[in-house]
Amino acid sequence: MNRKVILLLTMIWALLAVQVVFASAPKVGTSAAPELMIPMGARNVAMGGANVASVAGIEALYWNPAGLSSIRGNEASFSYVPYFADMNISYFGAGVRMGKWGHLGLSLQLFSVGDIDVTTIEAPEGTGETIKPSFMTIGVSYARQFTDRIRFGTNMKVVSENIGNMRATGIAFDFGLQYITPWKVAFGVTLRNLGGEMRYDGTSIEFNSSIPWADPGATSRTTKLDMAAFELPTSMTMGISYGYKLNDMQALNISGLYSNNSYAVDNLSAGAEYAFKDMVFLRGGYALPLYPEDYPEDIKDDSQFGLAFGAGVHIPLGNTKVMIDYAYRDMKLFDANQYFSIGFSF
Repeated sequence: MNRKVILLLTMIWALLAVQVVFASAPKVGTSAAPELMIPMGARNVAMGGANVASVAGIEALYWNPAGLSSIRGNEASFSYVPYFADMNISYFGAGVRMGKWGHLGLSLQLFSVGDIDVTTIEAPEGTGETIKPSFMTIGVSYARQFTDRIRFGTNMKVVSENIGNMRATGIAFDFGLQYITPWKVAFGVTLRNLGGEMRYDGTSIEFNSSIPWADPGATSRTTKLDMAAFELPTSMTMGISYGYKLNDMQALNISGLYSNNSYAVDNLSAGAEYAFKDMVFLRGGYALPLYPEDYPEDIKDDSQFGLAFGAGVHIPLGNTKVMIDYAYRDMKLFDANQYFSIGFSF
């Protein structure tokens, strides 16, 4: 058997083994850096997040870094998401081809939650001050196409969170693999947000306290609270897609996905994309929780997302292509998410 095929099968079995470990003990709850679970890129969001098997270009930086290796030249994209409760997200990604060395990518996510009134024990109604928390994730990606069938990619992400005088920093890694068969069927596997714990630290957890049984006039001492550490929201996804050419001008991509999440309910997703002349695109998808009855009563209905749809127009301008995409993702308890993306391929 070809050594590359053996390597591919070994990696798939290793990822499946990790999935078995994850699946053995669902851990739905609070994680560090929940902004890492917010999907980026209008195209795949509109497909219900199902297309990790054949996702290509800059959108692959979030969904499956292996797809970055499909870029023929250079590509850049910007996305904006009015989230909910006055929160918003800005995302920038860029990728370049480095010849036989593979592809290099860079991404930046800025998550804003707006202004928050400061309250204290002494002033529960507010001190009159406000703070503006900031959450930033910077990613560096590398991808390479080893054969005409096998693609591999990885991300290293630095997560920085600031809330007033408190800060937390963490490092996360993503790994992705795509296998393209001769029959227009593609398989994809990803491991996302592997890394250590995050813990907040800063001056807001310091306070002066008196020493027990000390003289009333003695100097107080500074006490610092011990903050708890939280794990990153690790997930594993396995996807499959099929590309069918209807005729010389029309094509259809159908995708499916299984997602195992360490801090959220597992889910299945399905999506489709219709393309006309590789210029006009219509997309739709749906996600549903998997075996919600296996989770505690208070969280088994915690999944917020279901229906998604969108459209895109890709306009060739000489040696440059302009890509404009839109996605709508419904939410059960909040206003729907709307994604706006614009990209350039050159």
